[in-house]
Amino acid sequence: MKGLSHLDDSNRFHLLVDAVHDSAVYMLDLDGRVESWNAGAQKMKGYTSNQIIGRHFSVFFPKEDQDAGKPDALLAKALQEGSYQDEGWRVRCDGSTFWAAVVIRPILSSDGTPIGFAKISRDLTEQRRQQQALAAAERALHQERDRLEVTLLSIADGVICTDARGFVTRMNPAAEKMTGWSREEAIGHPVEDVFDLCLEETRTPVRNPVRDCLLTGRSSFLREGISLRVRNGSARDVQDSAAPIHAHDGSVTGAVLVFQDVTPMRSIQREIAFSVSHDALTLLPNRRQFETALDDALKRTLSTGMRHTVCFLDLDRFKVVNDTAGHTAGDVLLKSVATLLTRLVRISDVVARLGGDEFAIILEGCTPSQAEPTLRKIMDAVSALGFVWDDRSFPVSASLGVAEMNEKSDIATVMKQADVACYAAKTAGRNHMSVYHPDNGEVYDRHHQLQVASEIRDAIHANRFTLFAQPIVSTRGDNTPRYELLLRMKGRGGEMIAPGSFIPAAERYDLMADLDRWVLTQVLEYQGAKLATIPRIQLSLNLSANSLNDAKFLPFFLDLLRRSPIPPSALTFEITETSLINNLITASAVIEQVRATGCKVALDDFGIGMSSFSYLRSFRVDFIKIEGSFVRNIQHSPVDMTIVRSINNIAHEVGAKTIAEFVEDDEILKHITYLGVDFAQGYAVGHPEPIETLLPPI
Repeated sequence: MKGLSHLDDSNRFHLLVDAVHDSAVYMLDLDGRVESWNAGAQKMKGYTSNQIIGRHFSVFFPKEDQDAGKPDALLAKALQEGSYQDEGWRVRCDGSTFWAAVVIRPILSSDGTPIGFAKISRDLTEQRRQQQALAAAERALHQERDRLEVTLLSIADGVICTDARGFVTRMNPAAEKMTGWSREEAIGHPVEDVFDLCLEETRTPVRNPVRDCLLTGRSSFLREGISLRVRNGSARDVQDSAAPIHAHDGSVTGAVLVFQDVTPMRSIQREIAFSVSHDALTLLPNRRQFETALDDALKRTLSTGMRHTVCFLDLDRFKVVNDTAGHTAGDVLLKSVATLLTRLVRISDVVARLGGDEFAIILEGCTPSQAEPTLRKIMDAVSALGFVWDDRSFPVSASLGVAEMNEKSDIATVMKQADVACYAAKTAGRNHMSVYHPDNGEVYDRHHQLQVASEIRDAIHANRFTLFAQPIVSTRGDNTPRYELLLRMKGRGGEMIAPGSFIPAAERYDLMADLDRWVLTQVLEYQGAKLATIPRIQLSLNLSANSLNDAKFLPFFLDLLRRSPIPPSALTFEITETSLINNLITASAVIEQVRATGCKVALDDFGIGMSSFSYLRSFRVDFIKIEGSFVRNIQHSPVDMTIVRSINNIAHEVGAKTIAEFVEDDEILKHITYLGVDFAQGYAVGHPEPIETLLPPI
């Protein structure tokens, strides 16, 4: 056998191609040992010619390939087939690996006898990585497309795609169901044909958001109060968004419209809005809505000079009906009166129920003297109502208080005037009407309030106030003793006077801060030692707007707290919305400093005001007390149930616990427990009792 040494230099030059640097070109003898080595081989594999010549080329293979005999198998295959190409992992001198494309050809002598092998290798590591990345991207793209297709078919939102002209190109099953169009019918139609929008109230056509999206290249959204006309003629409340589809050059090639059927949600919103502004029993506007109507009427008065008549109406002997025939009979009577009042006034007038047996009327564009015939008809109609229950007849009549709204009026004053006049009518005898006159009503009102304010000052001086404690009970089995401390005033004869009889006067004549200080002094100083002996006791105290806005209150409270045996963690201060509304910034600062001592804060009567939720952004609270008017009818009113559930969920979201007020019976307790409300307060779990019943003897 002739060796490679018999080849002349010219042949060697052509075989080695030593000038090639991007490929490894080298020769092997018939046993596979390296006999030549070019610069490209050294660059690719890391061996110098001194290191590699004479060594078997199997050193370029991973160990598992060596063990499997792959190097010799490749040479054998090259001899058998005349040439062999292969790709695979190879090993460099430093142990690193690369992906190589290899060509092996036998070298034959002049007589055709194999004398060795020529081997060319190229490093394809980067190309392989790119190919793998491209293949992975293609797989991911297919998988993503499949997922999007499945998502599009399964989501509840309607999806409609259009081309750049606004013609439908595809839609999902949810869109088919909501529009009444099948996919096959819709494709090729203008989007307005398929997604037909109109105003909810007037059914006037509305511009489709896809058109704005295609025109501007930006996302577009529907405003509130828009309905989708379904192909069968019905309508759905919808909300939607349209987003442009951009080509790689930024041009708009179409749009995607995503929309939801919000009919149930809008229905609940309308019911909630109605319940907030209307009386649940009679469906008449409530006090809040009546005050809004008064404000609107006052604006018309100021702009046009038109005068209006405001009337308060109290039913006479209504308590007799309630006590004798029961609350169900009373409710029927109230609804009958509401229907009668609505029938006897004009459509432009307003009839409202303020609460209990109190109604209010605004007679538009007339003075009290002009309104008198209508009001007399109302009195006569109520008297003629002839209410009968269980074969028993109950005489019914009404007392009316009338006031005029003119350019000098304000809402609070005109309501007070009508109230004073109504009180005068009831005082004069049943079935009377009294028109407010400044000379009488104002003097009476002011005199009465001054008397009450004087009585409050005397009661503070004579220590004729006392504290009652009403339990606040956990619905989750927590037996920590919790109480709200309630203020009562003792009359000169020793009788207990409820807060409703003296708090209004205290608020009017700025006595609330004095009452707050009396309560705090009693709790933290005089009764503090006994209260502190009750294990884990938690006490809730009410804090008025006067105290929150009094610069001297905080130092007074902090000094009391520092000297008191009651720890700050045992105290919770209840703040009402009315306490915050006039000076939120000052009140918030005081609340934060109170919390900094370790005391807790509760937001009282939550939900009764339109601004309730906004206060949650102004300061942190530990408890939210759900307004009792939403709680007391929870077992009969789905709307009240929804409101209580919503307030409870929001409170928990912001980290506050909830307390339901007016839990008057076991049914209400069951409902609030089911909704997850944390605590209950009301007659079902405990009546207010003198604080002395809590105090252990020392």
